[in-house]
Amino acid sequence: MNVGFFRHGPAVVRGTEGVAEADRPLTPEGRKKTLQAAKGLRELDLGFDAIYTSPLPRALQTAEIVAGALRLPPATVLDGLSPGGSPRRLLAGLRDLEAETPLLVGHEPLLSSTVLLAMGGAGSGSLELKKAGLALLELDVAAAHPKGLLKLLLSGRALRMLISL
Repeated sequence: MNVGFFRHGPAVVRGTEGVAEADRPLTPEGRKKTLQAAKGLRELDLGFDAIYTSPLPRALQTAEIVAGALRLPPATVLDGLSPGGSPRRLLAGLRDLEAETPLLVGHEPLLSSTVLLAMGGAGSGSLELKKAGLALLELDVAAAHPKGLLKLLLSGRALRMLISL
């Protein structure tokens, strides 16, 4: 199974007065950059057939933008993609998804920790998924401890550059 991990786009800065951490939305510029990254993702034609997202507004907004660009149904909320989620539980839960090639929209450090864990690491390390960036793993989700091979790692900027080629 190929699984995409997509970090939410640029959001309102942490600590902005009157905006709780859990309520931070994408900025107008963040929406624009996310749309451009999503169009670049569409150019790659990776075959995503469903989107799953964290319930936080910045992830929901990102998932909505990406679903539109990829012409996919609206995203399904997956609480395991919330900040502070467990990489082990997220990996184990992938076998229960109905999608053949899911795209998961969420947050750092959960996404990169999950990717590293699947690659045989301890769930922490030097990999960082940039905002509106993508990691693509080929995963054996049937295994007791799903293992994966990193096939692609692109920053949001790299994805945006694909639409100008």
